[in-house]
Amino acid sequence: MGPSSIAIAKMIAIDWGSSTFRAFLLGGDYEILARARTRDGVSVLGDKSYKQVLEKTCGKWLDATPNLSVIMGGTIGSRNGWRETPYVSCNASINTLAASCVGFETDTGLSMQIVPGVSGPNFFGGVDVMRGEELQIFGALEALGLTDALVCLPGTHSKWCIVKQGQITSLTSFMTGEMFALIRRQSMIGTLLVEDEFDLPSFMDGVTASGSAAGLLHNLFSIRADILLGELACKSAESYLSGMLVGSEVKAAVGVIGASRDVVLVGNEGLAHRYTAAFTEHGIASISVPAERAFIDGIALFQRAQMDAA
Repeated sequence: MGPSSIAIAKMIAIDWGSSTFRAFLLGGDYEILARARTRDGVSVLGDKSYKQVLEKTCGKWLDATPNLSVIMGGTIGSRNGWRETPYVSCNASINTLAASCVGFETDTGLSMQIVPGVSGPNFFGGVDVMRGEELQIFGALEALGLTDALVCLPGTHSKWCIVKQGQITSLTSFMTGEMFALIRRQSMIGTLLVEDEFDLPSFMDGVTASGSAAGLLHNLFSIRADILLGELACKSAESYLSGMLVGSEVKAAVGVIGASRDVVLVGNEGLAHRYTAAFTEHGIASISVPAERAFIDGIALFQRAQMDAA
């Protein structure tokens, strides 16, 4: 960060999730001046404190511009986070989020705000929760000029959300990313997998297999059997596993919402590529918005909503 960036820095926006810490130094027009990313997620922090992570990662920014405000979204507002921030109930708008944020100061006088998560009904008649994705949803729809949409946000806990008239009305979670990581690292299947480059044909084979009547639990074990019997190459199995899990998620969602609706897909390039392929298998059209851009646009909307309410 050069001297000119120091002069125009306005705030720090942090997407602090379960597995990853992402920080952005923003200018007056919410342009990204600098980025920082670590593996210091809320659930893997170890013996570090939240304040230590913030100061270590963003210390140079704060030293250069001591009065920067900090806005955080994600599981940092959960029960295990820095400050628990109550959920906002559906129907939830950006104005609702702005009015319900939790603000506090650190012992060094740094002004902090945590954006609340959202709770509400899911596709299957139960209730669900999310933290962090709400900012990406509003940012993505702002970028596309939409007030109504079906939004899919792949990740550790993938989210499918319905937005009507600028309000989140329904949200449904799938443990797709977490299950992939657990199986990859801690299961008997994982011991046979060879980390390799993503292979689209193997991924699509997994998507197809996820639709079989045998069910996910049997299909997962079949990966081990197929590897041991030479039916599935070790270097292809990781992509195949990913396809099976993503396919199961998409199949469950489509079973409720139908295949006729277009989807706004908010995620990084790699995940967006996979989900777009799985959507095509189910006859679903989608438009992708990068997760980083959606988050920054969501932060901008959030802060503007606060200003309008002041």
